[in-house]
Amino acid sequence: MSVFWLTCAVLFNTVANGLLKAGATIPQLSSRKGVMIGAGLFIGLLNTLCYIKALEKIDLGIAYPVFSAASILLVGGISFFVFREGMSTQKVVGLATICAGILLTWKG
Repeated sequence: MSVFWLTCAVLFNTVANGLLKAGATIPQLSSRKGVMIGAGLFIGLLNTLCYIKALEKIDLGIAYPVFSAASILLVGGISFFVFREGMSTQKVVGLATICAGILLTWKG
């Protein structure tokens, strides 16, 4: 069950970052910008609650690297596919290295 909580934390973290980015790209202060940023902060809180729940059973030395790396991978994906940000060969190699790091950490 703790893997479920860690997975939820990663997903909420990714969504929160996406909402914060979307809110940040709205040029002027508006209710839409406020809603996006507010939703990002709320989902960030859910991320934190799920992460705390995961830490009840998963060692910090495993949970944090996996959480961080998986979040980097997913945020990198939404930055490319949703926000049309660039993806250089160097970034692809870096993300592939992070994938290997997740596997090595989780199996270690």
